[in-house]
Amino acid sequence: MIPLIAVTCSRKIGGSWGEYDQGHFMDYAFCHYSQAIAACGGAPVLIPAACDQGALDRILAAADGLLLTGGPDVHPKFYGEEPMPGLGEIDEPLDRMELAAASTAWKADLPILGICRGIQLLNVALGGTVYQDIARQVPEAIEHRQQAAKSVTTHTVSIEQPSLLFDILRRRSIRVNGKHHQAVKDVAEGLEVAARAPDGLVEALFAPERTFVLAVQWHPEGAFAADLFSRKLLSAFVRSTKERLP
Repeated sequence: MIPLIAVTCSRKIGGSWGEYDQGHFMDYAFCHYSQAIAACGGAPVLIPAACDQGALDRILAAADGLLLTGGPDVHPKFYGEEPMPGLGEIDEPLDRMELAAASTAWKADLPILGICRGIQLLNVALGGTVYQDIARQVPEAIEHRQQAAKSVTTHTVSIEQPSLLFDILRRRSIRVNGKHHQAVKDVAEGLEVAARAPDGLVEALFAPERTFVLAVQWHPEGAFAADLFSRKLLSAFVRSTKERLP
């Protein structure tokens, strides 16, 4: 059997009606997510933003894992803050769906992989906070908003030992392809730091008491074709979902 991996969507205005009616959104996810999951032996299924708790319960009950994808900024009200200068695009309906999905999967001990926005979303869902804009709040930080192609790894991260990430990669340092202006600030209870950037910012989180919960600030799906460590990370996630199969 092939494990079913639920993949959250982002949203944008578009399609043939987009320029005439600003209420027409498209649910979408970049193809790299699904391609990487399929290449590792999983069956990706997209979760639209319109799902309510009942729909999410049904979807995640059938799923063997949850992938929280990249996307816009999480609304700061969900971690108890007012908007600050530098806050980017927000999408409250998307936030509500993904926060509910992350919480439901967490309670069910479903394997979870968070990518980019996904690490921030998971942290917020469990009670943590994020920097709304790194450049303003951490002025000594390195450049995290790379301008290179998604397949290009641009800066190093130091991997904590012990951690789930170290167990998967067996390396204390790798290069990654981050493109973000926000980052985890206060780490939620139940999560621990698995990697940091040279400036000390959190680059990966894991949950030592869960079957498989790992979230990274970079984009392994974007470097999957050429980068060994990206393939190892995604393969480990899909492998954990296969362990749930009968």
